Amino acid sequence: HSQERLLVLGLLLLVLVIGSFLIIEHNIRPTLLALAEAKAKILAVQAINSAVSQEIVETVKYQDLIAIHKDTRGRIVLIQPNTVEISRLASKTTTFVQERLEALQSQDIAVPLGQVFGSALLANVGPHIRVSVVPLGTVNVNLTSDFQEAGINQTLHQLFLEIEANVQVVIPLVKSTTLVHTAVPLAQTVIVGEVPQQYWQLYRPESRN
Repeated sequence: HSQERLLVLGLLLLVLVIGSFLIIEHNIRPTLLALAEAKAKILAVQAINSAVSQEIVETVKYQDLIAIHKDTRGRIVLIQPNTVEISRLASKTTTFVQERLEALQSQDIAVPLGQVFGSALLANVGPHIRVSVVPLGTVNVNLTSDFQEAGINQTLHQLFLEIEANVQVVIPLVKSTTLVHTAVPLAQTVIVGEVPQQYWQLYRPESRN
């Protein structure tokens, strides 16, 4: 009988341990995934901003993308985008972003398990959960602009590259797809004279896979 009791106690203990593990896993998985997504987003945005700033922004001039036309009195009549150059720039940017995101697959991102419990004391405690970032291939690159008053009869025209990419965040037994978005300042100039309200429409290249 003593052996049977020990066997029953052992089974109960095993069930209790497994049940506790499943409950803990169920409770911490959403938090762990949220932490992994947040860390992956930060890393992806940093990689994108670094690539675009170093390889794209430094090689681009405002006058290569935008032409300002004036009449014989010097009044602005048209602000015209160079769609050919913008298309080439979008294609080049897409390539660099895809390369940087693919490079993230070879990097180890680790989230300390202690962060899951939201305690500052436990933030760096416990085993590190490995997080993988996998690009899903779709990158959207758009050129946007902003006009701001820069003084009497002066307007600051700023150009931005808006970049969106879908990435898959992978932790043990869990996958999640998240959208990474960032806007990188590209070029700017101060326009002297009144900017017409109806001036141009920015070229928006299609998504590239």
